[in-house]
Amino acid sequence: MPLDSQFGRWLQEAAERAPDVSAMSVAQRRAVADQANLKLQRPPLAYPVAEIRDISIPGPGGAMTLRLYYPFVHGSSGPRPVTVFFHGGGFVTGSLATYDVICRALCRASKTIVAFVDYRLAPEHPFPAAPDDALAAVRYIGRHAGSFGGDDTRLALAGDSAGALLAALTALRVRDEGGPTLRGQCLLYPMLDFQRDGLDSLTRHASGYGFTREARDWYIQQYLPDEKARAHPFNTLLEPQDLSGLPPALVMTAEFDPVCDEGVRYAELLAEQGVLTRHSHYYGMIHAFVRRLGQHIQADQAIDECGVWLRRMLVPPAG
Repeated sequence: MPLDSQFGRWLQEAAERAPDVSAMSVAQRRAVADQANLKLQRPPLAYPVAEIRDISIPGPGGAMTLRLYYPFVHGSSGPRPVTVFFHGGGFVTGSLATYDVICRALCRASKTIVAFVDYRLAPEHPFPAAPDDALAAVRYIGRHAGSFGGDDTRLALAGDSAGALLAALTALRVRDEGGPTLRGQCLLYPMLDFQRDGLDSLTRHASGYGFTREARDWYIQQYLPDEKARAHPFNTLLEPQDLSGLPPALVMTAEFDPVCDEGVRYAELLAEQGVLTRHSHYYGMIHAFVRRLGQHIQADQAIDECGVWLRRMLVPPAG
């Protein structure tokens, strides 16, 4: 399919006013990214939730914040399932503010408590700070979900882009290193490959579609300043490995995304090893298309699909 016409217009408008970030500091690039993303999203009150609560939890590098989004649920006062959400931004950008609307919408669609993890960012905190924070957060939630109204028997992970990598990796680490039982992993346009050449989509869609190959390479350099870290098992999820026993997965990909083939490949690898896997490909879409919630039907459909899938995975245990 061709690029969606509405996204084509949005990309053209963005390109006409985009600043040159090549000479900017990391702090300046964060500010530019935050400002751009905040302009994209609808007002938070367009997605009302029952309650939002920030709690401080211990992490490997000190205290970190969990922001908890509570759904409106009628006729039930029992513990709610929990979806732990890891944000995108190449491990360098992304914040509580810029993901507020997405978390609100996911909370409403899934009827779960969405726990946003404010993990440490590179380059100040390079690999493995983000994966270690992610694992610590999931273990904390597994032990303490009841203290904030969550059900520790009904936990799922979710994330977009780099956050989807954190969700996928954390599912593996919980299986191998210990942690709570997980009942699903929802991966939105995951960024999973850190090799320099990348898969074919990295060349097909290297520029012109918002997220570029150049940006991808810059993010990876901030996250993995040590060249040897690219070969670490945590950064080679697309290489042959044991994926059996992982929780069911929903993998979403976008047609005009430089990292599209990474999600396709991972969905294939999961399914080949017996993991219940749903691969949902959004034609005509670009990386991070879900940011257009309330403005494009496919963004709304993607969040609704995540919500329906999470509800199905997190039904109360039998008995």
